[in-house]
Amino acid sequence: MSVPRWIRPAAPVGVAVMGLAVVVAVAATWLPLRVVVIRTTDGAGAAFASRSDLLLVAVAVAVVILIAYLVSAAALAWTPARHLLVPRASYWKHESRRRELRRRLASHLARGTAAGLWFVAALIVVAFVGQSGGAVAAWWIPLAVSVVYVVGMLVWLSWVLTGGFAPPRRSAQTGTAAARSTPARAAGGAAQGVSRRSPPRDGPPRDAPARVAQPRAAQPRAAQPRAVGGKAASPVGRTSPRPGERRRSDEAGASKSPPRPYQPSPRPQPRTRPEPPQRGPSPRD
Repeated sequence: MSVPRWIRPAAPVGVAVMGLAVVVAVAATWLPLRVVVIRTTDGAGAAFASRSDLLLVAVAVAVVILIAYLVSAAALAWTPARHLLVPRASYWKHESRRRELRRRLASHLARGTAAGLWFVAALIVVAFVGQSGGAVAAWWIPLAVSVVYVVGMLVWLSWVLTGGFAPPRRSAQTGTAAARSTPARAAGGAAQGVSRRSPPRDGPPRDAPARVAQPRAAQPRAAQPRAVGGKAASPVGRTSPRPGERRRSDEAGASKSPPRPYQPSPRPQPRTRPEPPQRGPSPRD
């Protein structure tokens, strides 16, 4: 018979409930009607309770613990993972690890609840054994059981917060190896890219074969025209300068002096006609 997967984390609680039920059934049969609850240092009884009251209080405490467990388990199962407070939240709240996170939460909650139920059963057993008197009826035995339970729960809670949610070793080793290999790969890729893109300037790369300079074939020179009348004749068919001549002349002119600013040419002034000479009064007048 296989147990459903969703109920497996609650197995410790089921075992604790059955153990507590057996203890209560035995105590209801063998406990006296008047039970010593607290004893003094000399072994005498200091506080008493009836058998029914003692068992009723034990069962009530167990029921409260079970109700708190059911409410907490439902809250952990239905609360969105982003609202859960857990150690290493960035690791456990990942989409692929949320099921394992809820399983661990349910398992730890069930173990803590089972510890509380076993503590109630232990107090009933101590009360049952101490009724006969003797060394087992010492006053410090119930106190020692309570101190052991409290200290044990504190130690267990500390472990839950530290090692209870530690990532598995395989995933931790894989993540560490990936984190170490990523910078090495990036550095190797960058170095390889630099070596491919920018070869050394001093010479060719070591892997590349050295190039041997081959002599160029001699080109026939064009026949130069003869001078006629003391002047050299220009070559036939060449009406424009060579490709490099104009560029060299422009560069030489640009390097000699900076370009001059724009200067408008003076406008010609209009010519004025000379005025006729003024004549004085004639002598006849």
